[in-house]
Amino acid sequence: MCWNNGPDNIYRGSVMPEHPVAGKVLIATLGSWRYFSALSGMAMLFVLVMLLSNSYSLVVLAVAAVLGLVCQYYCWRLWLDCHLFQIFYQYPEKSDVFDTAINMCWGREGENSRSLASRWSGARRLLYLAAGWMLVQWGTILLSLVVYGLQG
Repeated sequence: MCWNNGPDNIYRGSVMPEHPVAGKVLIATLGSWRYFSALSGMAMLFVLVMLLSNSYSLVVLAVAAVLGLVCQYYCWRLWLDCHLFQIFYQYPEKSDVFDTAINMCWGREGENSRSLASRWSGARRLLYLAAGWMLVQWGTILLSLVVYGLQG
């Protein structure tokens, strides 16, 4: 297969996701789940310290903790996608076996023959969701600090 189909085709994703180097870039990008998870975990520890100080709103901090759990869920999904894409790019010709295995793991019936561009889009969506929830979590904590002051 020829990978040099011009910048327009590559940019639109018609060829690029299939290239092994593109797979390595995607996997490296999905590895950023570690940073989102660590920052969210630090925020959850910060919330715990704030709760122990009794100077802040219990409701606001509980919301921040729940937001952290949501962020951790998306981090887990990114971690899973990171490993699944490693398998997928190791055996690109076995996408039907890959889809069948995914269906068996999640208890789904029928075929799941998603395009690689669709898989990339889903992974990118998870990345944005993890980052977004982490930012909302920290925003809630910072808002609590501003509203209730830096008491300790």
